[in-house]
Amino acid sequence: MPEAIEGGENTASTPMCPLDAEDAELTPDQLSRLDRALGAVTDPQDAARRRQADATVVEMLRAHSFAGPRYQKVVNRLSEYGYHTMIKWTASGEVFRKARQAGRPVPVQKVTLRWTPEDRHGVVVDSVLGGLHVFRTYGLVQRRWRPDGGASLDTYFIGAVIRAFPRVYIRWFDGHQRMQTELNHSREGDENADVFSLVPDQRAADPAHTAVTSDYLDRLLPLVTDPQVREALGWRAMGYTQKHAAQRAGLTEKALERRTRRLRDRLAQQVRQLELGEGGAR
Repeated sequence: MPEAIEGGENTASTPMCPLDAEDAELTPDQLSRLDRALGAVTDPQDAARRRQADATVVEMLRAHSFAGPRYQKVVNRLSEYGYHTMIKWTASGEVFRKARQAGRPVPVQKVTLRWTPEDRHGVVVDSVLGGLHVFRTYGLVQRRWRPDGGASLDTYFIGAVIRAFPRVYIRWFDGHQRMQTELNHSREGDENADVFSLVPDQRAADPAHTAVTSDYLDRLLPLVTDPQVREALGWRAMGYTQKHAAQRAGLTEKALERRTRRLRDRLAQQVRQLELGEGGAR
């Protein structure tokens, strides 16, 4: 399993949404609830021993200023754990309940379960990176995580990721809604217009979304050898529906579905490596 999200030193990455100390910390009750949700150790003595072991690791890492191969190994493990946990929770919708329990609710009108795996991937990666940033700065360097605080290092980190999630998600949701509105206006303007007229003006696109989209495409598309599928995936990543992406690539919607289905098994391992990163800085 690859060791880092998006490759490189995760600790050097800063979140695209402003984050602060409040994003990093849950109350003792919230941490206890999260511990149970994560299936953490329930025996008090075992839990205390685990937290003390975590404290030993933290002090060892502190002696090296939270840098170097040992620290990166810990960060990579947390990143992988956070990524897979959040992917599961975003797929089920559980993440919205967790965010509400953490005191960072997503407005009801912005909650959706109709987002694509690619959408969830982008939101989860940025949430984990945001969680890593505040976790290191406040939880570790400023010693806000303590072994007597009631939570293991893993639980405290997941708490930071959950609290980073709403800002990242809302930024994605608002950008996605703007793009859909632009596409709807284009279709309403001329139903018989050439499909090229549906291409949004990139000069007016949100810079953050454009940067994330370009970076994602640069790393995903080389794995896909079918040129029509490559093109369709590009349009999908830019916010187009599967139907319009297929049309733009010269395929029917059903044909695109069949081709992408055949790709899934073959690309599963490569995509997993892409999602967790293998080289290159974010």
